[in-house]
Amino acid sequence: MSFLALVLSSYTCAASPLFLDERAAGLGDWGYRPADGSTAVLNPPSFTWRPTKGASTYWLQIARDEFFRNVVYSNNEIRWSAHCPPEPLPAGTYYWCYAARAKTGRWTHWSAVRSVTIPEAAVHFPQPTSAQLTSRLSKEHPRLFFQSEDVPRLQELARGRLADRWQQLKTEADRALAQPPDTSEPPKYPPNIDHKGEEWRNIWWGNRARMVAVGEAAATLAFAYRITGEDKYAHGARDLLLALTKWDPDRATSYVYNDEAAMPALYLVARAYTWAFPGFTSQDRAAINDMMRVRGRQAFDHLQRGPHLWRPYDSHHNRAWHFLGELAIAFYGEFTEAKRWLDYAMTIQFTAYPAWGDADGGWHEGSAYWLSYLDRFTWWAEVLRSSFDIDVYRHPFFQRAGYFGMYLLPPGTGCGGFGDQAADMTSKRIANFMAVLAAGAGNGHWKWYGDAAGGDVGEGYLGFLRAAHSLDLSAQAPTDLPPSLCFRGVGLAVMNTDLMDGTKNIQVQFKSDPTGKQSHGYNANNAFLLNLRGKRALYLTGRRDIHGSEHHRNWMWDTKSDNAILVNYLGQKKHSFSATGRITAFDTTPRIDVVEGEAAGSYEGRLKRCTRRIIFLKPHALVIHDILEAHEPASFQWLLHAPGKFDIHAENTVSWKGDAGQVSIQFLEPSGLRIGQTDQFDPPPAAWTGWKLGEWHLMADAQDKVSHREFVVVIGIDNANVRAMLDSSNPDSKKLHLVLPHGAADITLTDQSFHVQGLGLDRQWGS
Repeated sequence: MSFLALVLSSYTCAASPLFLDERAAGLGDWGYRPADGSTAVLNPPSFTWRPTKGASTYWLQIARDEFFRNVVYSNNEIRWSAHCPPEPLPAGTYYWCYAARAKTGRWTHWSAVRSVTIPEAAVHFPQPTSAQLTSRLSKEHPRLFFQSEDVPRLQELARGRLADRWQQLKTEADRALAQPPDTSEPPKYPPNIDHKGEEWRNIWWGNRARMVAVGEAAATLAFAYRITGEDKYAHGARDLLLALTKWDPDRATSYVYNDEAAMPALYLVARAYTWAFPGFTSQDRAAINDMMRVRGRQAFDHLQRGPHLWRPYDSHHNRAWHFLGELAIAFYGEFTEAKRWLDYAMTIQFTAYPAWGDADGGWHEGSAYWLSYLDRFTWWAEVLRSSFDIDVYRHPFFQRAGYFGMYLLPPGTGCGGFGDQAADMTSKRIANFMAVLAAGAGNGHWKWYGDAAGGDVGEGYLGFLRAAHSLDLSAQAPTDLPPSLCFRGVGLAVMNTDLMDGTKNIQVQFKSDPTGKQSHGYNANNAFLLNLRGKRALYLTGRRDIHGSEHHRNWMWDTKSDNAILVNYLGQKKHSFSATGRITAFDTTPRIDVVEGEAAGSYEGRLKRCTRRIIFLKPHALVIHDILEAHEPASFQWLLHAPGKFDIHAENTVSWKGDAGQVSIQFLEPSGLRIGQTDQFDPPPAAWTGWKLGEWHLMADAQDKVSHREFVVVIGIDNANVRAMLDSSNPDSKKLHLVLPHGAADITLTDQSFHVQGLGLDRQWGS
């Protein structure tokens, strides 16, 4: 028996009714972290394990040796199945395990032992204890974004440097007093309504809009009260909050019924309450407390389903938890649940966030949800800094997060990339957020981007507060950065010719995501996009009429909507954790970028291999090489999509011309493709949208069924005279000779490697 087991025998007995649940992590699970044998990027590492049903608390031990003779950290009062210690550890290798305690007080056996190495370079990011948080939290109001001692400075700025912002904000507050928003309770859906139909959508989003209108007006009035000291603003905020207390929190705006309407109440009421606190009577406070206890409990209970700390990939939950955190801070000490909710939110912050990004700075859900979710998260980041002196921008993800926007959307770009609703993203839309990130992280590159794209820290009370807290930061143009970058954690390569000016940029994006095709990052693995001078040329298709509609699920989630490959006319598994890919090679040079991905795991067992290589001969051509191996003979369909009709020519050649520019496509292998196109969607967007998308879908169909298939495709960009000759006479390799306007290149393609010679490069990738 090990020393660890002997120690455990002092705390447990065979009659214990609780058994530790040590099943392996499954699809959609965060998993046991840190994984056995891993190297930490944070110090201390955050620890996560599968929750055990019926456990009241957990015991985590960290030791220098696998027999736990030298325990360096021990905590047997952990409430959640995740924990981050409050102090960094010396660099070195450590071992960890945990146990669970039943409500009877009996402990289970210890878990399996796992090791982790903490390098010297790991970023110090300890989680404060509950007692430390309590000691730092102001006993007075306000508590969110600023405290009472900050008010004189804010008032001085309102009279001086930020006078223009203040006047705009005061005008908003005066308008809210003169013309208060509609405070009537939103309706429930009528019986037999068409779920996800137009009427349903109008009620669903309309109820959110009404909650936001009331909550934002109350918060604006409460902020105006803090700056002016005029009671009329506090009274206006009070009237709006009391109107909300008349709404039944279990009806149309409950978390379960409509979380989009419920979530804004968590943070907007909290802000209005803490800022206008002196304007409430004890009866007012009791009514507001009763309302927020119910709304907070609804959100907390919903987060427990899963639960979030073990399965943190629910999209809405990834903003709900820090909204709950704002509520907990504002109402801390007002009702007992607030302390528990704050501890829970802080545990998520230090152990399971961000779920969609990692130290690379990438974001699985694409640029639209990167903006939407992280912009909201910066509210929480500012609250943590002002309330607890916690700087989340120390986290490696937030040290890199702005580069995701910079590389996807160079200034002047009018289109996003992969991910839900990303097609409509522009550099202008993210400019303000980039300015906020720059100020938070002190990053000169992001400051340059915000300036170049016309960014500001925003309007309203948040814009005022961000301007007040902004540091003097010098812009730094990204001339010292390579124009292309790979975000390996989310399987995205972004290859640019011009990082400084999107209107001159030729951009290729490639996706092969190890986190799967889940949530809003559902596009096919090994798919690619081509944008010309900031406009879409070859892209993903469809437009979301409403989340989860027939068109959204059965077109946009399907591989047929992407520049990807079908097998027997079937795509990859839709919207799934299990549909994974990975980037197996990436390199960037001044003249040539290369990327390779593997996505066989996305095809539900139909393929043994699905390798795609893209060689970007900047700025004139792309070479795309696909290697496909099936378990049994199959046909393969090579897909391409564009805004407008393709011209199909003889001898496996296609061209396209549109507002973005033009491309010529040569299918060098295989021969005999059946090439066709359509502008129809199956299924189309809902008729009530009235949309005419004008998108065309091309299929190059290799109809003969074979177990091994390769495609070699050359795409010439704009008017470049690209001549391509392929020699496939050697069964072990293919030799491609390209003549480009700026030189020639020879590319050798084999199953296991590819070699590029020319244009100043002589390099091989693979074995």
